Amino acid sequence: MAGGAYKCASCLRHTAITADTLFDRRRTPLTVWFAACWQFATAKDGISALGLQRTLEIGSYQTAWAMLHRLRSMLVRPGRDRLVGTVEVDETYFGGEEPGLRGGRQKGKKVLVGVAVELQAPRGLGRCRMGVLSDASAISLERFAPRTSRKDPPLSPMGGRATRRPCVTATLHQPINVKRSGQPAHVVLPGVHRVASLAKRWILSTH
Repeated sequence: MAGGAYKCASCLRHTAITADTLFDRRRTPLTVWFAACWQFATAKDGISALGLQRTLEIGSYQTAWAMLHRLRSMLVRPGRDRLVGTVEVDETYFGGEEPGLRGGRQKGKKVLVGVAVELQAPRGLGRCRMGVLSDASAISLERFAPRTSRKDPPLSPMGGRATRRPCVTATLHQPINVKRSGQPAHVVLPGVHRVASLAKRWILSTH
């Protein structure tokens, strides 16, 4: 049929090959969508709507922005399982540089985010979860951990100021105080710091 539609021989219903997909009812050609998917998946530092518009010569910024927004929304899996196995948990601040603030722990307008990452044996990282924390207290991190990880496996290790609170040990089996370890945080907690650094670099490249 015209317009790329198909007609079912049994029920006579009209449908398209893109029905119920990312490309359903989109006026942008599929070739442009496929190119956008490739750019989105292969850009190491992420890609901005302006960068996508320039690379693919898309007519308007709004179209490029809408395409990226739709691609990013497809990455979220509803009802996803919680993390399992050995999980690193820590918190970090997200936000750009602000005049008058020194050091990574001065908040300003930054957002405190909890990070949980699966550790795979013998090496490698699995899935990760992030969530906004109300503050840097042990209670906030304790509430974040069960929402992202199952209670059965141990959560190990954990860093940051929150680990100095004794109540953390009730939820986390192997709390680690990064400051007392004598090693840099990215050495003690490689998983969460790698994920956090990549996420921050991705945000800088896309906004």
